[in-house]
Amino acid sequence: MKIYNNTNSLLFGRALSTPEKSGYKRLIYDAKKALGTKDTSAIIFDFNVPSAKGSNTGIGTTFSDYARNFITFIKDMTGITSIQLQPQGKITHGNPSPYSGTNFALGEHIIDLKKLSTPQYGELITKTTIGNIDNLYNGDKTAREFKTDYLAVLGANNINGAQKKALRLAYNNFIGRTSSTYFDIWKMRAELQKFKIKNKDWLEKEAMFSALKQHYGTPDITKWEETDRNLYSEKTPKETREKRIQEIKKQHRDIIDFEYFTQYIADKQQKESRNFLNFNNIALYGDCLLGFSKSEIWGNIDCFRDNLYYGGPDPNSENGIQTWRLRALNYDLIGECSQEGDCSKLKSAGKLLLQKFKIFFERYDGIRLDAAWQFITPFLYEYKNSIPSQVKTPEMDMTIFNIMKTAKLQAENQNPDSSIMLELVGLSSQRSKEKTLNKYPHLYTTAYSEYGENPKQLEERGYKKSGYYIGVSNHDNDSLNNLSRNHQKRELHTKGFKDNYDFDIEKINFAVNNYTAQSQEYKNAENFRTAKFGEIFTSPNQFFTLPDMFGMSERINTSGQVNDKNWTVRIPTDYENFYFSQLQKGYGLNLPKALAVAMEMNKIQNPELIKKCNEAAEILREEGPSTQAEADKALKDGKLRKVFKYEFIL
Repeated sequence: MKIYNNTNSLLFGRALSTPEKSGYKRLIYDAKKALGTKDTSAIIFDFNVPSAKGSNTGIGTTFSDYARNFITFIKDMTGITSIQLQPQGKITHGNPSPYSGTNFALGEHIIDLKKLSTPQYGELITKTTIGNIDNLYNGDKTAREFKTDYLAVLGANNINGAQKKALRLAYNNFIGRTSSTYFDIWKMRAELQKFKIKNKDWLEKEAMFSALKQHYGTPDITKWEETDRNLYSEKTPKETREKRIQEIKKQHRDIIDFEYFTQYIADKQQKESRNFLNFNNIALYGDCLLGFSKSEIWGNIDCFRDNLYYGGPDPNSENGIQTWRLRALNYDLIGECSQEGDCSKLKSAGKLLLQKFKIFFERYDGIRLDAAWQFITPFLYEYKNSIPSQVKTPEMDMTIFNIMKTAKLQAENQNPDSSIMLELVGLSSQRSKEKTLNKYPHLYTTAYSEYGENPKQLEERGYKKSGYYIGVSNHDNDSLNNLSRNHQKRELHTKGFKDNYDFDIEKINFAVNNYTAQSQEYKNAENFRTAKFGEIFTSPNQFFTLPDMFGMSERINTSGQVNDKNWTVRIPTDYENFYFSQLQKGYGLNLPKALAVAMEMNKIQNPELIKKCNEAAEILREEGPSTQAEADKALKDGKLRKVFKYEFIL
């Protein structure tokens, strides 16, 4: 696996000491204020997150205490004010894409086991158990630092993985400890009962699906008996349905109760994580999937039409259809919902959407809507004799968005509508863009600058400055590192810098030897990366991925491909050392340099502030101590070559 980029250097980057970081954070605040920045967001997948030393189970999670330290570091270095947290639903080892997971149920794979060893969680497992998962790992431990191991975490059949075994042990202790001395466990049992009552509508169905999946040995419901296939369908008589549900609950009580337990724990940790972020002035956006999982389709089967799927236009395919094979709602069963929130005429599919949006607004401060154009101009197809054929559907107008706004009110989510972000991609998204322009922020990436996805051209197309979020790349684009090595793209985008901002990337330079000693080709690539970061900060709202922040070449996902590289890239445990080492080599987000470039692109006349940004950037680009603790010691010993100081300028 390629980790370090294009260098044989063993030098380390220059971390900031505690006093320097205090001035640095004030500098970042002032520079962003001068630029008119409103929101800087980090795109984070749970599997991106590093694990604490001795607690690496093969995957990361934002629920962990170590993630809190990690996110605090990101905030200190980049000034993030929000996180776009990608889907957190259940996944399988065979298909680990978070975009094929559940909407209602959270993934048990992202439960932080270490928390379960604390008194707050009744010490349900021991720290030794967690340490053994790490110590007994039989794969490449170095590779595991940078790549998620789903097989180790989930197991080949989603039953015998390390995570499931540890959670089963925790559950057994949860139900087995009856002594009154286990106060925390008694408290948790009371919380579990409240959780079950509040979430009964979706939780029971998820648990029943887990039970029947194990009963039949397959999640393929076509192989189940007819009554079980249609257990929650109106086609099944109510008396028959209720009798069969009770039979399953009696026969598979352990599986069902274990499902309740894991969902309660995941929900508890999700709330704790959000509370921590909000306390630290970081808003949390959740990624709301377009589709539904197998369990959710089964539990709401009347809301879906047989042989109907979401897809998209594809002029390069024989049938003109990009086949997503994602079961679509029956749009005839959505019904009506007024702009004022009158949803009394909603039908079954519309009620399911209302329930889905509501739980997202309860869990997150705002949501990112995946493939949001499908809510206005749905592209649906069916198979006729094994050949995909488009199904014509009427425009939905704003009905589904009205449902979403009603769900937001019902969830008592007080955040503004601007906290609802729309992914609007594809050849048939234009009508959706027109209908939602400047009502909800749209998401764009400058990786497609040649197609008008850059701040200047977006605003020329009618976007207000607050009407969009812009990033260099997202989870489906190639990394910025790889983009910078593409000469054709680089030339196109470099021309764009001149046309849009009258900015020449050759103006970007560093005085440190690590930069000046490079060949011109490497300087050009580094300058390009810096300019691409600078470009997104010319706008009020921007985002970045963690691999780009840390200067990694690995991409998160290659769209349309299924391979073992997708959805795996992780930041290593020693993230602080890794980050500053990457900056020293000219990779990653050197924020003060990007902000200096953005101010020059925006023609901001504040030479002193730009000078201080460049000064901080030079320090981050040079070699020196690679952690804050080491920098503190070097400062104390008088061994720092230069000490960064900043006083209020703006």
